[in-house]
Amino acid sequence: MQQDDKSFPMDVTEDHPSPRLWNFPPEGYLVVILADPDEAQRAEAALVRTGFAPRDIKLYTGEQILENHVLSMERRTALRKAVGAVADDVEGRNLYLAYGREGRCAMWVRIPDEDNVPKALRVLADFDYLHARYYGHGEQHDFHVT
Repeated sequence: MQQDDKSFPMDVTEDHPSPRLWNFPPEGYLVVILADPDEAQRAEAALVRTGFAPRDIKLYTGEQILENHVLSMERRTALRKAVGAVADDVEGRNLYLAYGREGRCAMWVRIPDEDNVPKALRVLADFDYLHARYYGHGEQHDFHVT
């Protein structure tokens, strides 16, 4: 699915009346779960200072994560529900929602070239993040902080 420069996979807006949360394979995104919105804003600023474009970074507070989920479930058609029963990333959704309930912040970073992921992770190493997942081309990689 082709994305425009302003749209992110977890967006639920009037422009996207049929949300695609959890039933699509995002490609070229690093998703980082940070301790709170303040830490996420500092991490975003650090990424921008090191060359990542502001338009390629989007933050979602825990509240926004939960609100987007409710909206997406309300807007699902019967067909989407049936397809979702098979195609949705249930494990990813449950983990993402759990972080949202804990008040964590999700930062999505558009990184189409997987070779740039280590650079982003090096910048983020100085911040309080719990988990990062890169959705590459046909696969995903998890990075847990211990």
